[in-house]
Amino acid sequence: MKIIVKTIKGLEEAAIKEIKEKYKINSKKITKGIVYFESDDIKELRSINAIYELISKFKFKDKKDLINNIKKIKFSIENDFLVRCNRDGIHNFSSLELEKEIGEIIYEKGNKVNLKSDNIIYIDIIDEYCFVGKLIKKDLCKRFYRLRTSQGSMNGCLAYSILILSNYNKNDLLVDPFCGDGTLLIEAGFIGGDKIFGFDNNLYNLKNAEVNSKLAKIKINLVKEEIEKLDKTFKKKEVDKIITKIFVHQRNKNESIKRIKELFYQCDIMLKDSLTILSNTNLSKYKGKFKLLKKYKIKIGDNDMELYIFGI
Repeated sequence: MKIIVKTIKGLEEAAIKEIKEKYKINSKKITKGIVYFESDDIKELRSINAIYELISKFKFKDKKDLINNIKKIKFSIENDFLVRCNRDGIHNFSSLELEKEIGEIIYEKGNKVNLKSDNIIYIDIIDEYCFVGKLIKKDLCKRFYRLRTSQGSMNGCLAYSILILSNYNKNDLLVDPFCGDGTLLIEAGFIGGDKIFGFDNNLYNLKNAEVNSKLAKIKINLVKEEIEKLDKTFKKKEVDKIITKIFVHQRNKNESIKRIKELFYQCDIMLKDSLTILSNTNLSKYKGKFKLLKKYKIKIGDNDMELYIFGI
């Protein structure tokens, strides 16, 4: 079976690594957010948002060209079907237009439309690429345990992908100094980690993390403290990995920069492996003697961000 998975744009490498680990096979990036592999088995993948069986893929110039390519496809449909379209990029047509027109094409081939059908023909358009498939699962970035969310928190796919790219190991002592609702720490728990610590100076965030971790049945250690207190909690070079996010907003830019500088200072004392930060600002000028190992440019919705991985 030919399989397409949709993942976070810029972090396709995480999906490729997870597929290699769980399927023991190679996969490849086709375009941004799209990874392809072949398998007759479907396993849980935590770095992806959707998965579908590929029927056809092609490039198109305009809507007319796209529709003509769709007409050439031989659909094998049992019982009934429903068309759903996802579109990413600038086009002179809408997703709803395509759902209607493609639905009519498939109907005219002798197939029955059912708006409640579980047999979903999935039209996935990314810029000039069109992928046509049978949807297996979608909305996989939504996690059952995320009852309470904090402002600017990560979704489950993003958190898991960051852990994978940071080479997080279940035996690592992991710290998230701005843990928010705890998503990253909980995902680390699903990997098997039990030395996971979350710091935050906001009681509301810590309560969110506590509620979510209980739902997930993952034990995380939560501490209400400022980042300046991290070196009072851990011994020198005791922490294996620090993974977190820092967003810089204009209204509190100076405070955010202060936190970034303090984070690098604290890491210099207690960190023995690597520091990973998701941010919307250039962190290279604050890194001091830390080595930039990898940088990923990613896109979440309309937001452009960068993921930095530093070594000591």
